[in-house]
Amino acid sequence: MGYPTQTQLKSMARSLQQQIDVANELQMDFAAQLLAMAVMEITTKIHGITQQELNALCECIEGSSPPERKQATEPVSGLRNFDRRSRTRRSRS
Repeated sequence: MGYPTQTQLKSMARSLQQQIDVANELQMDFAAQLLAMAVMEITTKIHGITQQELNALCECIEGSSPPERKQATEPVSGLRNFDRRSRTRRSRS
């Protein structure tokens, strides 16, 4: 199977957004956040946004945020780091 098309990616993002809406209705905030992260990854792929560009945007936003809005980040027990740079690529056979 080849790379997904723009139409497939957009369809997947719409479907996930519907699931986010359901998760929010059920007050499943963490599930909604995880699904939103997936939508963000798909959206960056659709628009050709690189990881470096996304990192630069995050750094810019973090630098311009008022200090009282910044929260200490504590690792959540049992979850892996979401930083893709630290992962090795798995081959799909």
